[in-house]
Amino acid sequence: MDYDYIIIGTGAGGGTIAHKLAPTGKKILILERGNYLKRAKENWDPAAVFVKGHYNPGEMWLDKDGKEFEPGTHYYVGGNTKFYGAALLRL
Repeated sequence: MDYDYIIIGTGAGGGTIAHKLAPTGKKILILERGNYLKRAKENWDPAAVFVKGHYNPGEMWLDKDGKEFEPGTHYYVGGNTKFYGAALLRL
């Protein structure tokens, strides 16, 4: 099958461009790594999400020195924006 656009991920960027392209009549394929996140009490609990890591995939990444760390990433339709909360903290 041929597509005019292939969008990887439906986070803030991918979801926005998919929404903009949808009415154009172009063939669009959206690829997503995760499943839909069902509504649950934990979805709205910052401690469950960020402290307890309720939705973390449990995978380890390596930093530039080869030391393991657990990234703050979530694999669901909507990407990390599912847990974003629209908070833009100024540093």
